[in-house]
Amino acid sequence: MKTHQPKVKYLVPSPHGYVLLDDLTSKAPMRLRRSDPDPDQGPAVTIGQYFQGITSVVSKDGYGLLVDATARQLGRYVSLNDIAEIVIRSEKHGSDYHPARIEVIVGDVCAVFVMNVAITPRGEALLCREFAVLEHLNSKHDFPFLPRTHFQGEASPPSMLMFLADWFQGYHEFHLSVDKEDHTRGLVLWDTEKGHYRLPPRQIRQVYHQSARLLTLYYDLETFEQIFPWHHAAGDFVVKAPGESVDVRLITTRQYAPMLEPHEGLSAKGGLLFFLLNLSLRMRLDRLDGVGSVAWADDDCVDSTIEGFLAGLRTKEQQRIIETGFVDRFVSYLHSLAIEDLSDWFYALVDACDQAAPDIPIIRDHVESHILKFHSALQGLKNS
Repeated sequence: MKTHQPKVKYLVPSPHGYVLLDDLTSKAPMRLRRSDPDPDQGPAVTIGQYFQGITSVVSKDGYGLLVDATARQLGRYVSLNDIAEIVIRSEKHGSDYHPARIEVIVGDVCAVFVMNVAITPRGEALLCREFAVLEHLNSKHDFPFLPRTHFQGEASPPSMLMFLADWFQGYHEFHLSVDKEDHTRGLVLWDTEKGHYRLPPRQIRQVYHQSARLLTLYYDLETFEQIFPWHHAAGDFVVKAPGESVDVRLITTRQYAPMLEPHEGLSAKGGLLFFLLNLSLRMRLDRLDGVGSVAWADDDCVDSTIEGFLAGLRTKEQQRIIETGFVDRFVSYLHSLAIEDLSDWFYALVDACDQAAPDIPIIRDHVESHILKFHSALQGLKNS
């Protein structure tokens, strides 16, 4: 008896939406990096080889791992016979990853996954680390903010390393953008269904608040471990905006490690302060429309970031991860900080960054006004 084989369909983006992969496109080489070719990137890979590599991984052992992942996501028993079709969509090509969206059609429902694919040696090293970080954080915390991983696989030739995780359906990238008519700046949600549109100020504040809360929830006060680096320009955070509310998720965790090494001279309070200082700077950075010049968010971002940071700490306190009363004591400490001390710490933080990074010039242009705004926001804080 012949084993059931689901239909597999390949789609690629075009100016007119997704179109079926044809012979001509299948033979076209993939761009493995955003920049010029790197001699270390390995042999050329065609778009057809990319799709075939993904198919070889998901179809292994009679699609067993994909069937298990589908059952896990849908929360019910699923067999291979239940899967009518698998749709694999090429999403975008970054410097390190080439993610594809995989839709598994089961009756009248659909399980949706992302397959993160790495082809260069650098990308493969980062992918291995990220898979381990996601596994670690999802086992350590019962939060819904990171993709749930399912399995890792490898295809060759050419060599491709990849892992499957849940896709955040209905969530979209957002970026700072300048309105062409009134020249005002705001956040634009890249909604693939409704089209791109500007978020109102209240929702913008929620985006920064929830992003800061999320990162704080994963910050470890004892070891100083945190999710970093992350960047709005890379589309690391995604947003769902049903009605007037928003919901923020983080789609990547490149690293989970301390920025400062815990030692006898630095207390948990000191480590947390530096986390907040860095958070307040990084939250303001983006690129115009995701690919343009480095951009700096308005001052309201600072208030939302601090409020989200404290909301994350209060959640930790409610879950008894930190002791009762810690947050109020930390707020009192923030109140007591002199602007001169804040200035010294902010400049020390900026000096410790990679000075060749494209963000540094704009940080240095704005750091003085940022310190004034940050200090003013701390003075306006209230204990619970």
